[in-house]
Amino acid sequence: MAKIGENITIQLIESANISSDMKILDLGCGDGDVTILLSKYIDSNGLVIGIDRNEKAIESAKNKVKSLGISNIEFTVGDITEDMILERGSFDAVTVRRVMMYQSDPKKILDSICDILKPDGLFLIQENNIAHTPIGLESMPLHKKIIGLIHNTLEKENVNFNIGFELNSLLTDSGFQVEKIWSEAILSTPGQHTPWAFLANVMQERMLASNVIKDVSELDLENLDQRMYQERNENKRTFISDLVFCVIAKKI
Repeated sequence: MAKIGENITIQLIESANISSDMKILDLGCGDGDVTILLSKYIDSNGLVIGIDRNEKAIESAKNKVKSLGISNIEFTVGDITEDMILERGSFDAVTVRRVMMYQSDPKKILDSICDILKPDGLFLIQENNIAHTPIGLESMPLHKKIIGLIHNTLEKENVNFNIGFELNSLLTDSGFQVEKIWSEAILSTPGQHTPWAFLANVMQERMLASNVIKDVSELDLENLDQRMYQERNENKRTFISDLVFCVIAKKI
C-alpha cells in the first residue's frame, strides 16, 4: 500500500512550494510513508509531525524513522477530531492522503485543520475517487472478483467513493481557498504488479467483519498476486484502476 500513488504524492508536495523551515502535520499518517517523504523537503529548522489513531501503525512509523536516522520527524497517537490538543495556528501546512474518504463528517475534520493552520497555511490533499473505477476489466473475472470484494467492504464501511469530485466544494465551504486541483488516472498494465492481492490479504478481517465474505478461503489468497498477473498478461489488458485527486488549498 505504501507505494500506491507515491509519484503523485511527490508531485503534490513539490507543487506546493514547501519551504525548509516549515512545521507540517501529516494527519492520518499510518506507518509514516508520507511523513518520511515530507521530511526530505525540510531541514533541521523544520519539523513534520505524524498523527494516527492506530497505535501499531505509529509504532511501525517510529521504527522506520529510527532505522533511517531521520531527526526532523515526530509521531504521536491521536485523533484530531476527538482527543488531540494542538495549538491553534501552529502549523504551516497539513497533509492528508486517503483520509477524507473515510470521514463521516468531513466538515468537522476540515474545521479542525483550519483551526490549527497559520493564516495562509497550506493544506495538501490526495484522495482516491473510486466511484467510476476500475475501467477496462473485460474478460478479467479474477480481477472483477477481488476488486469487487474490496469495494464491497469499503462500501460497508461507509467510505465516500466520490470524495474527489466533492473536495472543491467541501474546502471552499470550510473557509479554504483552492489554489490548484487536478486528477490523474492510475493505469495498470499487463506487465506490472498491482496492489489488489496485497489489499485482499490485509483487508481479509475487515471483509469478514463486514460480512462481505463468510470465510477467508473465498479469497483463495495462495499465489493470488501471480494468478492476477497471469490474467492481465493473458488478456493483454491495460485498465484504469483509480482516479487520484490532488488539491493544494490555503487557509483564508
